[in-house]
Amino acid sequence: MKRIVIRFWIINLLISIILFITYRIVISQTKLIDGNSFEKWIQIFELVLNLGFSLIYLIAMIISSFAVLLNLIEKIRNNFYLSLLTFLGIPSFCAIMVFINIQLKNLILFSIIYLFLTTIEFLLFRKRVKKNCTLNKKTSQK
Repeated sequence: MKRIVIRFWIINLLISIILFITYRIVISQTKLIDGNSFEKWIQIFELVLNLGFSLIYLIAMIISSFAVLLNLIEKIRNNFYLSLLTFLGIPSFCAIMVFINIQLKNLILFSIIYLFLTTIEFLLFRKRVKKNCTLNKKTSQK
């Protein structure tokens, strides 16, 4: 069972890193508007702000991927809702905070993509755990 949890943690960590790199590429591909010097300073400030938010985004995703390791505890792994919280609790909280406080379209989009991917990962994890539990019950009955 530890191998399954570690495997899903590694997948979650890879998803986090890939989304971070993609987010940084999207930030770097932002078109700059020609204008006066004030508009250029505002664009530079917005770029630095986006880079700062991308770093915060990476830290939040790494922390949420470490929360997946809480499934190594049997009580959490066997409880559907606690296991759901380990996969989606921190990312959902972060996405809600982004929706409320920050109006950056790219950050909101990538937060939604991360929530969607971790939801799919959670469903696959629950399917694997249920399969493993039924397999263990069959072998213990023999």
